[in-house]
Amino acid sequence: MPAALCLGLLRQAAGIHRAGLKSYGLLICEPGTAGYPFAATGVVFLDSRKNRRNDPGHRAAFRAQGDYFRQFDDAGIVAPFHSHRRQPANFSLIDYRLHNPAFAWHLIISLRDPRRPVLQPFGVAKDRSDFGISDRDARQGSELAYYGPEVTPLALVAHGSRRALRRLTTTVHPTTAPAGTGRRACPPDPSDPGVPATHQPVPG
Repeated sequence: MPAALCLGLLRQAAGIHRAGLKSYGLLICEPGTAGYPFAATGVVFLDSRKNRRNDPGHRAAFRAQGDYFRQFDDAGIVAPFHSHRRQPANFSLIDYRLHNPAFAWHLIISLRDPRRPVLQPFGVAKDRSDFGISDRDARQGSELAYYGPEVTPLALVAHGSRRALRRLTTTVHPTTAPAGTGRRACPPDPSDPGVPATHQPVPG
């Protein structure tokens, strides 16, 4: 993923988080692009204010997943990327059950500590018939990590200018910033042409 795209994704997700909302949407890439389908060249945020999770037709199914989903009315929104407002960057049981099998991977953005955002992609292999939750589930702990063989943690590899890569690294690992730089809680503006650099993994 381009480092500038990661920074923009984090900046917008952090702004939505500060507004008390959960972010979710699509990571996009044209078929035929190098690395497809595990590459992302763009992002589309869906409108967090139009969350249908609490519509009468959906609310009961989410509440049937346990106390966590009854306590927090924004828990359980799932798309090819979404943020966790309180949970770590795990791929939970409900994330697995609501992941669209048409997509090979899913990115979790944990903003539990907004000063140290965590980006964690997961490879997900599901049968197309294996999708959804029900108000008859009566489950507990659906917010906990799912360790089934269908889900594999992936490494996020960022590429771009050296400056953008440094900004991304110090955004997700603020303790690595040089003393006195005063790292900000929200990600910086990624717009910088800089000097091209090779692909580098972002520490998880």
